[in-house]
Amino acid sequence: MQTVSTAIIKGLFGGLLAAVLMRFSIKTGTNSMIDLRIIPFMLVVLYENWLSSLLTAALIIFVRFMMGVSIYSFVNVIFVLVSWVIFYYCFKRIENRWVSIVVMLTFSNIVYTVLNVIFTLGKSFNLFLIVTYWIICILGGVIAVYMMDYLNETEIIFKRNNKYAFTDPLTGLNNVRSFELAFNKAKSRLEKENESISIMIVDVDHFKQVNDTYGHLEGDVVLKKLAAILKMSQGPNDIISRNGGEEFSVLLKDCSHEEAYEKADALRKIVENSFFVIKNGTTSIHVTISIGITTYNDTTIEINQLYDHADQALYAAKKSGRNKVCSYSQVVDPVSN
Repeated sequence: MQTVSTAIIKGLFGGLLAAVLMRFSIKTGTNSMIDLRIIPFMLVVLYENWLSSLLTAALIIFVRFMMGVSIYSFVNVIFVLVSWVIFYYCFKRIENRWVSIVVMLTFSNIVYTVLNVIFTLGKSFNLFLIVTYWIICILGGVIAVYMMDYLNETEIIFKRNNKYAFTDPLTGLNNVRSFELAFNKAKSRLEKENESISIMIVDVDHFKQVNDTYGHLEGDVVLKKLAAILKMSQGPNDIISRNGGEEFSVLLKDCSHEEAYEKADALRKIVENSFFVIKNGTTSIHVTISIGITTYNDTTIEINQLYDHADQALYAAKKSGRNKVCSYSQVVDPVSN
């Protein structure tokens, strides 16, 4: 929902655009003119809220009186207010968008033409100008709406792509790029502060069998449920990412190796005891995970090797039977564990 200030800015902008169109109007008589001021007003009614519409209407009326006070100025007030009702009614009642645009502009033009004839007694009525105005107004309105829809769609696509540049679209977790940025930031902080950083890499055991048995769509359901468990079980400062496929990672800031191991094993038990509901709620399955962990400056001395060491620990966990947590210390010194 947009803020009041945004609505005010958009309403004023719509009114200023209408004022510019009024400035380049076609004179049809003394203090009488035709222009396309109604198009920006229609766009504000279609795309913004009542506050924006009110400000645009008020500005159109104000500018028209500034250009000269006459019977035509008051006709403009009637024209704007009646058009507002027409636009709102057609927008709410007519489902087909393009039919709605044509109908609202047509009725608005009828109102303008009728008011022009009544209040000028036909003195400034020019059939050629009126017909030309109708054609230009309707075509201009349709083109304006098309351009607005195109710009809105482009903005949505841009925002979505910008979001997915750092977010995994399936799970909503951070993606590899976000993880790398967070990891580099953590490394920079280590130069100023002496703290531990742990990382756990999580992999779903036998995930290929899930996809082969139930299909990739159901496999995606399992991954989303696992992502939810990860978010629920980890701390607010932990960086949780999906690295790709069925592999996830958790960056644990200021976390000792012992604490990281306890967290990893607790996560493993939660997943093992969870039901993963698939097939629209008709089937539930169990899955397990393997986790590899390491900690700087405990089991890993070189910070740039942190991820590789956790990955080696994950490989060891899967090789030794899966559904296990393995520390990198067990990889380099298996006898001591």
